[in-house]
Amino acid sequence: MSAPPSMYQGNLNRREEIAVSGAALSEAPWKLAGATGVVVAGADLLMHLALHLFGFRLEWATALSMGVVAFWAVAGAGALVRSRHSRALRYARSRPWRFAVLPGAAAAIIVFVLTVLDGSGVLGSAFTAIWHGAIAFALTGLVGSVVRPRRQSRS
Repeated sequence: MSAPPSMYQGNLNRREEIAVSGAALSEAPWKLAGATGVVVAGADLLMHLALHLFGFRLEWATALSMGVVAFWAVAGAGALVRSRHSRALRYARSRPWRFAVLPGAAAAIIVFVLTVLDGSGVLGSAFTAIWHGAIAFALTGLVGSVVRPRRQSRS
């Protein structure tokens, strides 16, 4: 596998952009993203359990879907704001909205599978997956556009 291109190479095709985004995403704070996903999914499940007591249907897939969105949004945004430096991260930081496609697509794919397993139809699952992926995409791109990476402390 070749090294990711430098940030000065602007004419990457979609496959190369996804490869560079994947390399940048490998620098994500996975423990923090996992903890955030668990907390969000747990809070959403508790809310649904409380509503279930009042006669509403328990929706486990909804809680997991929101946890997946939180997981990928924190993973993508966390990779962009970490103080680590690599060519892939420099490329992703210079093009945060292109980088955000990967966490958004990953969230959409996982949410699609979850909602199909929950018993929704393919069309309803596709719609749900698109808007969950759009939320992860928007959060990652927004954080990448607004927040600059932290400086490494030199001791």
